[in-house]
Amino acid sequence: MDNNKPRIGFIITKAETGGAQRWTLDQIRLLQDDIHPFLIAGEDKWLTQTLRALSPLILPELLKRIPSPAGLMRLRRYIRNNGISTLVASSANAGVYARLMKLFTPGLRVIYVSHGWSSIYNGGKLSGVYTLAERLLSTLTDLVINVSRADASKCSDKLNISPDKTVTLTNRTPKPAEQSANLAAKPVKLLFLGRLAHPKRPDLLIDVVSGFSQDELTLTIVGSGPAQQELQANAPNNVFFAGEIQAFDQFHRYHALCLISDSEGLPMSALEAKAHGLPLLLSDVGGCHELIDNGNGVLCDNTADSIHHSLHQLITNMDAMQASARACAPNAWLEPAKMDYLHAYLGIKSGA
Repeated sequence: MDNNKPRIGFIITKAETGGAQRWTLDQIRLLQDDIHPFLIAGEDKWLTQTLRALSPLILPELLKRIPSPAGLMRLRRYIRNNGISTLVASSANAGVYARLMKLFTPGLRVIYVSHGWSSIYNGGKLSGVYTLAERLLSTLTDLVINVSRADASKCSDKLNISPDKTVTLTNRTPKPAEQSANLAAKPVKLLFLGRLAHPKRPDLLIDVVSGFSQDELTLTIVGSGPAQQELQANAPNNVFFAGEIQAFDQFHRYHALCLISDSEGLPMSALEAKAHGLPLLLSDVGGCHELIDNGNGVLCDNTADSIHHSLHQLITNMDAMQASARACAPNAWLEPAKMDYLHAYLGIKSGA
């Protein structure tokens, strides 16, 4: 690699398949000709294995809630030894480590990517404490990237982070390769793609789908997690479990994507489906509404009646929604935003 390129580190807690991990992979691939990338993660799984050529640093201390002095010092040495000038953090624990690096590495530019503000939705009774901690950590942050307009509102209204330190770069995904499948009109083939754990709610979707026959509608669930065994045990015969599929790219085999969830930032699975031209049925949480435009899908509340009503809308208007979804697919493609990300990482003002 060219030693004159900006040396940018991407740090994330877990390396398993997930939205923040896919975002990190997409960023490195998008900018690989413009930067010298580095990867730091708390475990050796899908993301680090996919980017093995980068020789990622595996830092198990990232998996612990309380920052480890030994982990901090090891990360400090890695940053200094590799001349990393910008550190981009994409998860809560990694975000703490990255911000604390400001205390030990003068001149390091530290960027935190929200991916949904877990300090708010996952904090429970301690959400106030986590929110205060996030506000304090923002003083050690050069820039906060919000991945949706909904996240930007939370950043401003609930976290009170200075707007001078934030930018909204709405999640996007690489333009997919052209694929086609001649799908019969019936049964309508629905896809759920996500980890089978909180805050995802595939159970609600399965309950509604069970009211349809296998000739009318099928649901394929791609993903794994602690809820999988119970969901499978109680699933009707028109629901199929494919397990975890890394780098899933079979969107063209389905009529629409359905993602029911209690909380989201801007979900990567729905974004990828939009980029492939699939209609969407999404819970009206977080930034999900930002993916619905010009008739490419519907939103629902997390109740059986609302999901059933939205699903009926989707099925009844499938042809029109598919046409709208294909027309707005380019709005989800990542490549046009390349310079926005590069400028954010390097601290270059827009238009500079």
